[in-house]
Parts: sequence; C-alpha cells; structure tokens
Amino acid sequence: MGTQFRWSFFMYAAAMALIVLSLSHSSMVVSGAYYKKIQVVLYNMLEPGKNLHVHCKSKDDDLGDHVIGYYQNYTWSFHDNLFDTTLFWCRMDWTRTGGSTVSGSFEIYHAKRDLYRCSSFCAWGIREDGLFVFNRDTGVAFYFPKLHLWIPDKQV
Repeated sequence: MGTQFRWSFFMYAAAMALIVLSLSHSSMVVSGAYYKKIQVVLYNMLEPGKNLHVHCKSKDDDLGDHVIGYYQNYTWSFHDNLFDTTLFWCRMDWTRTGGSTVSGSFEIYHAKRDLYRCSSFCAWGIREDGLFVFNRDTGVAFYFPKLHLWIPDKQV
C-alpha cells in the first residue's frame, strides 16, 4: 500500500505542476506571483509641438492607440511570463516639420534582452534620431542604431 500511495502522490504532484506551468505561460496572475512587476515608459522627446502616435501590443495584450504630446509619456506595466518570452512591440509615427511622416515598429520590451538590462523599469526616450533606452539602476542610456532608427514614409 505504501508504494501505491507514493506513486499516486507523485502522479498528482506532477499533474498539478504541469497545470501550473501551462497556466503561467499566458496568465499574468500566476506568473505575477513569481516575477516582479515590469514598467515600460515611452517619453516623447521629438521637438516642441510634435505628437507621437503609438500602438503597442504583445501576443496577449493590445494596448490600443495613444497620442503622446511633447515631453509627455505613456506608461504600462506587466509581469514577465514564466519562460521569459514576454515581447511587446510598438508601431510609432510622427510628422516632421514640412509634412513628411516618419514611422517604425520597434521591440520595446523583449524579456531575453531587457529583463536584466532594464530590471523592472524600461524607459525609452523617443527622439528624432532614434530610440534610446535608459537604465535607472546604472544611469546609462543605450542607443540601438540598427534596430531603432526611423524610416521615412514614401511620399505619394
């Protein structure tokens, strides 16, 4: 009877562990119990009078359209999933003086890249020459020239 009880308990524990792991992959409630909250902030640092239009989303969440005024910001927070695969990307655009539209789609939070670099706070400065991420813990601003440059839209 002892062996059968141990086997049943082992199977029950294994089944519960699989259920928790599968739920934590997509559930912020379960994964949030293990991971700290991560905050992302986008600062419009373009130029006075220039609004930044953003639409951010992940596989699970669509944060919708937002307009960020000059020197204003847009902030959201979330918990990384159990497997550190959380990814948020944002489509952004703004209009230069003279009327040309500039746009881009950027990986704003990628757990494999940002979990240790940003810790729990990823602040992005959106400027005319690209996007900069600021690490509050180290006080260092990083620039990603190959990944985070604006692409002018073609004039029709």
